[in-house]
Amino acid sequence: MEINDRAYDLLVDTQITVDVMLGSANITIKDFLDLGEGDILSLDKAAGAGGDIYVNSRIIGTGDIIVIDEKLAVRVQDAMDSDNVVRYFFDENML
Repeated sequence: MEINDRAYDLLVDTQITVDVMLGSANITIKDFLDLGEGDILSLDKAAGAGGDIYVNSRIIGTGDIIVIDEKLAVRVQDAMDSDNVVRYFFDENML
């Protein structure tokens, strides 16, 4: 697929939602319903392993979880190369 300059310019101005997944856990619905304030839900990732960075359902990189001005942030450590990211957005019809 040929990506022309006009299509590229439209793409780079498109808003996207980026999600960072810290880990996951498999629990029963009962255990989920029993969770309360202060309870701890153990995730499947080791401490310090970082988070997976997603756009839509596609992982595009990984990063370290940090705190900036009392807010969580992610420092990108590894990311898909820009040509593959642009092609992914066009394949997903994000325009």
